[in-house]
Amino acid sequence: MIPEMISTTTDARDVLFVGDVQGCAAELRDLLQASGFDRRRHRLALCGDLINRGPDSVGVLELARELDAVAVLGNHEVSLIEGRASASLDLVRAQLGRSLDEWLGWLRALPTFVVEADYILVHAGIAPGKRPEECTREELTEIRTVDGGVPWFDFWRGPETVVFGHWAARGRVDRPLCKGLDTGCVYGGRLTGLWWPRREWVSVPAHRAWFVRAGDHAAG
Repeated sequence: MIPEMISTTTDARDVLFVGDVQGCAAELRDLLQASGFDRRRHRLALCGDLINRGPDSVGVLELARELDAVAVLGNHEVSLIEGRASASLDLVRAQLGRSLDEWLGWLRALPTFVVEADYILVHAGIAPGKRPEECTREELTEIRTVDGGVPWFDFWRGPETVVFGHWAARGRVDRPLCKGLDTGCVYGGRLTGLWWPRREWVSVPAHRAWFVRAGDHAAG
């Protein structure tokens, strides 16, 4: 069973939230450099979808572990854990090679959300009328719209600010209580971060478009 987590961490370091990396390890390193990230003074927090579709999922995972990053489960991690078949996931499995089982264990241990005093970190979002602990894993990792196309975040009333990814087609969301960070790096867009609590945005361009999906290419 995938664990959920409600945290009461008192770590006073500034946090750099980062949107869906999806295997774009070089761009993640670019973003850390551009933002002035210092592991001694800052904390890295990844909003899920660390892997898949980009060129270097292993590099992203290794960097996340090296920096002791906070991370939540994304729908692509769920797909890998559940053994789903796709060409891009097969490539991830091939890249992980003999360390596949070890990394599957690491991914299974990721929470579906993190709650702190003034923010909630989650991959996709929170179903209307619920707290994150009341949501299903599917809601937390896949929700975008409800009621025939209304964004879930139109219903969020706080008190915490929700930091999320998963919606590249929507792009950056900058509302007082909702911050969307998926700006489609793997599709040739940008990798975006948000400093917390000072709420400063930072982004870097993708090196190239790494993945093209028929139809809604930025579906997440």
